[in-house]
Amino acid sequence: MAVRGTATGAAAGGPAGARSLKAAAGTGGVKGGATAKSTATAKGSAASGAKGTKKAAAPETARSAGARAAATAEAEAEAGPDPAEEAARRAELEAKAAAEMEALRAAAWRAQLEAERRREAERRKAREEEAARRKEEASLRKALLEAAYDGDDDGLRAGLQRAAAAGLLGPDPAETADGHGNTLLSEAAAGGSASTVQMLLKLGVDPNSRGEFGRTPLWRAAFLGKAEVVPLLLEGGADPRIGNEGGELPVHVAPPELKETLGAWDTAATDRMAAQIEARRAERAGAAAAQRQAAVRGAEEGVSGAEASHERAQSQLKCARMELEKRIHEYDICVEERKPEGLTQVALDQVHAAEAVVAEARAHAAEAAEALDAARLALRRQQQEAAAAGDGEDGEAPPPGVPVAIKALHDVLVRDVGGLIAASGRWPLVLDSSGQASVFLRYQDTNYVNALSSAHMAPPRLRRSLLGGLRYGKPLVLDLQDCDLWPEMPAAFDRVQPGLLAALLDRSLLSGERYTSLIRPEEDGDEYEPSRFSEGRLRAFSFVVLCSAARPNPALLEAMYVLRVVLSG
Repeated sequence: MAVRGTATGAAAGGPAGARSLKAAAGTGGVKGGATAKSTATAKGSAASGAKGTKKAAAPETARSAGARAAATAEAEAEAGPDPAEEAARRAELEAKAAAEMEALRAAAWRAQLEAERRREAERRKAREEEAARRKEEASLRKALLEAAYDGDDDGLRAGLQRAAAAGLLGPDPAETADGHGNTLLSEAAAGGSASTVQMLLKLGVDPNSRGEFGRTPLWRAAFLGKAEVVPLLLEGGADPRIGNEGGELPVHVAPPELKETLGAWDTAATDRMAAQIEARRAERAGAAAAQRQAAVRGAEEGVSGAEASHERAQSQLKCARMELEKRIHEYDICVEERKPEGLTQVALDQVHAAEAVVAEARAHAAEAAEALDAARLALRRQQQEAAAAGDGEDGEAPPPGVPVAIKALHDVLVRDVGGLIAASGRWPLVLDSSGQASVFLRYQDTNYVNALSSAHMAPPRLRRSLLGGLRYGKPLVLDLQDCDLWPEMPAAFDRVQPGLLAALLDRSLLSGERYTSLIRPEEDGDEYEPSRFSEGRLRAFSFVVLCSAARPNPALLEAMYVLRVVLSG
């Protein structure tokens, strides 16, 4: 009996668990005929044996019995398989398919739960780390503000160094402020510490920052009568013309001994210093921008390295998958041709060994994909920081595609209830990491093509699969499995006919009888004469792509109407 291995073989208990699918996918009539012919052969052989043993006693009787047996066998062969037996066989295959799909669903559900647990653990860890960081920042901010007010220069310097080393309190910790906008310089001015004010001004902080009620450091120092600090602030660029929210200037609220200092100050010097301060600020901003761009370039290099690793892992997975398909094909031949049991067992062992290699390659591919996701996330964060865009929250991108339950796949995909697929103008892509959709579609009346099978992708067979779908109005199902094979598909279809995949995707192949260019009269016979094709069956044809990869190719997502199979508990 012809058998068929798939990526779901391991989940179904080894390759044999998935192998009845080929028979179920359209070889029932062939199998029935073969069974009848085998029966006829067996009966004919039995009759011949009986004839040989009784030849001397009753030659005519033996010949008559043999003729009757041959006639009976021929009649059975012409009549085809017994309807009751065929129904029982179909019921058995459907039961196996249901059991396999349930095993796949359960395995995929467990994997999804485990993946969600890992993601939730990562999110919880990130939340805890962020909460700890915010707590540390709050504690450090409070300590810096207190040190500035108290004039604790050593404590302030140590705190600023700690903030810069840990990446806390923003790109410039010296500009740290409380909830009202009062900066370290403002607190130092209010505290009256001349050395602290000088230190902060040398660090290039803004001397005219506005805090609570719009008060600047100079306004607060003047209001509190800090005679040592006011001249330092004026010399550092503080503008005596900036008032509070009520319009009061520093000179208005200063004690008498400071009014003369403020009134006599040359504001032209303030304007000159303002230009210098702006130049220093631009210089610092440029340095910070260069640092951010360097971080972006580093993140881009990280993404490039992760992409290269991901491509290597995908290539290894593809090779492992193709090797598995070859081993399954060899095992199928052993079963079909009834090779010796020892040889069949060796072929089966080779299948199991290839499945182990595939499992290892899948694990490596998953690790590479996760590393690529992490690198891309780091790049997005660096780009957002460099562009000053977003609020710093990095939500997970929603999965692509229209969610559909496996039980609703017949209505949504096959029947297109509501006409959403037809209205989109694109062929459907089914994303299903569980493998249930693959089993479901192979049990439907479809022409199934395994993109990893060299036999399925051979130009003659691929051509007949497509042509048969057009002739009989059946879906052509292209299963990419869990490998990134989409970039290779145009070349594979080009080997049948140049530009074939593009013509199929834009549906131009179906118009103007362009599909007749696929017909090979010497190979296809009368069955595929152009007159045998009908508009109704052409309208019933569809091109379906299956993909079980966790991260499908972006070009594939762009080209297709995407359906995403969701799992139920």
